[in-house]
Amino acid sequence: MNRTPGVGSGGVDLDALVVGGGPAGSVTALLLARAGWQVELVDRGTFPRGKACGECLNPAGVALLRELHLLDPVLATDPAPLEGWEISPLSEATARGRFSGPDRALGIQRRTFDHALLQEARAAGVQVREGTTLVEAHAGDPWKPAQVQLRLAGGEHEERRARILVGADGLRSRVAGAVGLALPPRGPTRASLTWRVAGRGPSRSRGRLLLGQGCTVGFAPVGNPMGILWNLTLVLTGLERTGGLRDDGWEQALEALDEGGVRWASEPRIVEGPWGSGSFHRPVRDVTRGRTLLVGDAAGYFDPLTGQGIFRALRSAGVAARALTGQAVRVGSGPSPSTERLPPRLHPGDVHSLQNYASALSQGLRWSRRLQKTIDATLARKTARRISLSALRAVPGAASALIRLTGDRPGTLLRVPSPVLPESGPTAEGHPADLH
Repeated sequence: MNRTPGVGSGGVDLDALVVGGGPAGSVTALLLARAGWQVELVDRGTFPRGKACGECLNPAGVALLRELHLLDPVLATDPAPLEGWEISPLSEATARGRFSGPDRALGIQRRTFDHALLQEARAAGVQVREGTTLVEAHAGDPWKPAQVQLRLAGGEHEERRARILVGADGLRSRVAGAVGLALPPRGPTRASLTWRVAGRGPSRSRGRLLLGQGCTVGFAPVGNPMGILWNLTLVLTGLERTGGLRDDGWEQALEALDEGGVRWASEPRIVEGPWGSGSFHRPVRDVTRGRTLLVGDAAGYFDPLTGQGIFRALRSAGVAARALTGQAVRVGSGPSPSTERLPPRLHPGDVHSLQNYASALSQGLRWSRRLQKTIDATLARKTARRISLSALRAVPGAASALIRLTGDRPGTLLRVPSPVLPESGPTAEGHPADLH
């Protein structure tokens, strides 16, 4: 990218400092680096690491990774292909929905998925510093860089000035709080626990959503060469339920699986976890301020369904990179030979670019936010939940239509052909996986 001369550097160290090494942060950093920006990414944790998540990447997310030439490193982590989801209230019949077309969702392990994307960011030229915590941040303005204070792994402190500060640090974003964009949690108290479970028996071709009053259980296979690992996530609503989540959550999850008709050939056992998360509804005043922008969950979290969360993270990263660079994202592993990495300098036009990002992100997520609010309102009412789920079972194609709306590609910004993923994978016995 050939940049025009900007305002004096003003002590700017970097074009972009990205806080958070999850999918939103890694992909934002990677795309900016591909455009010739000098980018640094910091995360207080170390990778690879586990994380509370339903661990499903929907077909829209798969298509987006393919467009960015990031699908191959993700497929190398041995994800589990998913043809759709089964949705059912506890103790009642199941509505089965399929994704459209030949493509499938992926059951992924965040430990390997996030690490793969972070490694791709490193390969694109991003300087990655793990074990580094954000202590303080100032948003900046058109004539002043964003400023942060970091605490490094050894305990020493360091100040950095960036042309752009990206908050990609998740549900309780320190960046959002530091620059005054975070709002108090809203809605009912809701919390979750996620386990990595080993066991044989259930079909590995689909995920399951089991819905009860104030209780949701998500259950899906995740990548493993032996074909025996699962993601099990329990979500509870209300203080009377979430208060004892740590103490008896595992028993509640197993009871829900049994009530939902999930049968095991051998007793399931915990391999990793639990990882906890909540409360979930974390609104923000805006997604930009000064020279700071928020991506992924930091930009305002609302409960995802069937893999929307990771897709939204990837999508917001793409929107941010395009708004900041003024160009469609390229797919190479780094800057092109004609791209010159110039010293980082302030550009007054950056603030206008951030405004474009806020507008594009709001427009791009409007439909999914409205749909999620409708689903939440329906699930919160017992009668409405039963009527809706009965309709999903009774009306041909209704469940698949819902699955496509929540997990496929309505309004995807990057419209590309979706990959045809493997129709089967190895099981522990070496036979093709069950794909009913």
